[in-house]
Amino acid sequence: MKAPETPPEEFERQAALERTGLLDTAPEERFDRYTRMACKAFNVPIALVSLVDSNRQWFKSCQGLSASETPRNVSFCGHAILNSELLVIQDTLHDKRFMDNPLVTDDPHIRFYAGAPLHNSEGFRLGTLCLIDSSPRSFNQNDQSLLREIADCVEREINLQAASEFYRDLKHSERRARSIIEGTRIGTWEWNVQTGETVFNERWANICGYTLDELEPISIETWLGLAHPEDLPESERLLKAHFAGELSEYDYRCRMKHKNGHWVWVHDRGQVFQWTETDEPLMMYGTHADITEEMNNLNKIQHQNEALAILNDLTLDTETNDDIRIERALRLGSDYLKLPLGIVSEIHSSVYSIRWFVAPEDAGLEKNSSYPLKDTYCSMLLGSRESLAIAHMAKSSYRGHRCYDKFGLESYLAAPIFIKDRLYGTLNFSSPEPREQDFSDTEIKFVTLLARWVGALIERQLSMQMLTKLVEQTPGMLYQYQQWPDGRVSFPYTSPGITDIYGVTAEEAHEDASICFTKIHPDDFPKVAASIERSEESLTLWHSHYRVTDGKSGWRWVEGKSSPERMPDGSTMWHGYIADIDEAKQTELALQESEVQLRRLYELSPIGIALNDYVSGAFLDVNEALLGPTRYSRDQLMAMDYSQLLPPDFENHRQQIIAELQSERRFGPYEVEIVRADGSTYPAIVRGMKISNPSGQPLIWTLIEDISERKKVDRMKSEFISTVSHELRTPLTSISGSLSLVESGTLGALPSQAERMVSIAHRNAEQLKQLVDDLLDMEKLVSGKMTMNLRIQELGPVIEESAERLKTYALESGVSVQIKDTSPNCMAKIDRSRLGQAFTNLLSNAIKFSPPEGEVLVCTEVEHDLVRILVTDQGPGIPDNFRGRIFQKFAQADSSDTRGKRGTGLGLAITKEIMTQMGGDVGFESREGRGSTFWLGLPLEQVKA
Repeated sequence: MKAPETPPEEFERQAALERTGLLDTAPEERFDRYTRMACKAFNVPIALVSLVDSNRQWFKSCQGLSASETPRNVSFCGHAILNSELLVIQDTLHDKRFMDNPLVTDDPHIRFYAGAPLHNSEGFRLGTLCLIDSSPRSFNQNDQSLLREIADCVEREINLQAASEFYRDLKHSERRARSIIEGTRIGTWEWNVQTGETVFNERWANICGYTLDELEPISIETWLGLAHPEDLPESERLLKAHFAGELSEYDYRCRMKHKNGHWVWVHDRGQVFQWTETDEPLMMYGTHADITEEMNNLNKIQHQNEALAILNDLTLDTETNDDIRIERALRLGSDYLKLPLGIVSEIHSSVYSIRWFVAPEDAGLEKNSSYPLKDTYCSMLLGSRESLAIAHMAKSSYRGHRCYDKFGLESYLAAPIFIKDRLYGTLNFSSPEPREQDFSDTEIKFVTLLARWVGALIERQLSMQMLTKLVEQTPGMLYQYQQWPDGRVSFPYTSPGITDIYGVTAEEAHEDASICFTKIHPDDFPKVAASIERSEESLTLWHSHYRVTDGKSGWRWVEGKSSPERMPDGSTMWHGYIADIDEAKQTELALQESEVQLRRLYELSPIGIALNDYVSGAFLDVNEALLGPTRYSRDQLMAMDYSQLLPPDFENHRQQIIAELQSERRFGPYEVEIVRADGSTYPAIVRGMKISNPSGQPLIWTLIEDISERKKVDRMKSEFISTVSHELRTPLTSISGSLSLVESGTLGALPSQAERMVSIAHRNAEQLKQLVDDLLDMEKLVSGKMTMNLRIQELGPVIEESAERLKTYALESGVSVQIKDTSPNCMAKIDRSRLGQAFTNLLSNAIKFSPPEGEVLVCTEVEHDLVRILVTDQGPGIPDNFRGRIFQKFAQADSSDTRGKRGTGLGLAITKEIMTQMGGDVGFESREGRGSTFWLGLPLEQVKA
């Protein structure tokens, strides 16, 4: 658990919290209604208004929780007040800060938390409005926006509390200063209640714009004559209550007529200090303060709060009909501004049309009625993005406009409505009566914000209309598919295209989506069902190709793709589309079959094949038959160009090949020496042809036939024949000479039949002798023994390079390879290439025999003077009856689990031979059915610094 940090401004924040006067006070309905609202709006069991004190969080309002406070060091809200953004934890068990928090592990078992910081007017974060649930849940951007808006309402209540405290402090301050002397900026008065004689100071007269001389003769009638008639009854009531002892002092805010004709607000306070002998009030003293500015500010604040409340109510309105919402906004705005006419208009070119309105019954307005734009007040807004406010048209600069003559509206307040930065129309309020005062900044801002809100509704409405039209024209179907834990399924929404896909109506699928599953091909249904289940479990994209029928035609291929979302009721909702791809799928399947056949020929070809870029010479593809003789890995070849496989003396051939390709688009055959990875060469017959890919890029297909074995066999034949010839030459010479003597008669005459046979024998012997002489020129037999280039080298790079070469093979097999270098910087005397070959044999076997989603672990370990490279898989293990011959040539396990993965049976035998020649060893440990660990052992070399 992580305790919340302390904000850097903690001292000032704590002082601001204490100034609110809210800590340890009784529950208040003005806060409780917002926590109740939050519980209902977000369907959570717990909602709190939490104030973060120095060592606790105290709950001013609490729904669903019995505790009134918790320690700050385990609080979620302590984290939430560290910045002004919302703190949302969708699952506390996945957050290291809270997974072991006692509020998570014990009651109330918090699994979900969302807190919106509460700021005072100075910007200090005093606490939060937070939501708590015992189950994890998602919380999207709309949810966060709504929580912030409710929190703003709570902030307003906190700041209103502060404003009330301000006015109470002001009242106490005024009470302490009631005996202020003349000469200050507060007017003072003395009143003889019995005679009416009154004394004012100069400031008293100045407040109303007079001098004392101008008010002579001064008496109580002077005050009565300046006071607002509507305020006199309440003043009289308060005086009588004070005289009767019911009030300790007379305290009243009232209006007085200024010399210039307007009304000023004054705060009158007084107290009887002298009584008659019959306990009648005699002398009363008091103060007279100008509070016009304060009352105006208070009225302005109240006016702002009223406007804010209207906008908040509209935003939180759950009504789904936009027409009703806009008309309600017009009524609220009309009442707030005290202007009876409210209109939302649309402007098309030079035409003004009424789309929504509120007005008295005798106003004569009709929805969708149109007027020439030039005759309307809205024409005065054209070309401006600002609001237009006219309190008294007859006294304004617009009094000559033709709209005034036509409609006669005296007061008018309007704001333009923009949709995607284009003028849609206006929101305007008006009255045939003028206003006594100009429109305030609050009123203008209110209409501006309301216009934006109306614009947002209209934009959404237009977008929905456009979307509906697009959906109707979209091939296939757009849909929402919902699946509940109890197995119920439904399509809450589908476009009309569902009939083309499944042959059912949207209404039928809305009631029960399972009807659509009966339209899926039986061979494809298990795959589709499994893919939906995986998507629901992992909340990942669903994507599938399958066959369906609409009941009228045959099977057709469709493609579906959708994104899942977990709903509050535990169900899962997918949003996506299904499209008919039958024609494209059939073509794709045919191409795939053709490509598979060509790929098989390509991969199984005993002749090396390479595809190169014609311009750069870079390799684009190679088959296995080319990798073997060159001794390069696929990755190495793909990083090279063709010239690196050719000897320097190939330049003449290269120019000839280019000429042939340009003239005939093919070249060869040529016998060349191919350079291997280790620098050695082998003979090959090379031929090729020039092609172009679909984008027009020139490419070259090249056949590289390794003729090493052919050459080797030829040499073996030559040497064999040469050897045999050497052995046969001497006896053949002797035989031929003897037959010559016999045939010549030197040894005596022969019978005719014997003479003929000797002649034939002599002739054949001479022919054989000539043949033997011809065979003496053949080459000697090639030994073919493996050579080693041993050097002290680091093992880590060999392991990493070999694993990298097999990365693609591992990905294609669905197996992950993890390298854990537990003994770094190990050195051994090795042939880097041959050790890489041995390690690759082990790693490729481990990948080959690992199950899908399996893992192969590679690590090194050092024991005394021996270092081992271990390769551990999760495969089926080595059968007991195979262990004794696993390193023999052509040995393979003959089980049902492994026969489908057989190779040549030489890999481990080659590995053992390589390790033996490097002075190392190879071995394994395995339990049948539990996987295997193969290792390569080498003597460890110590390198001196």
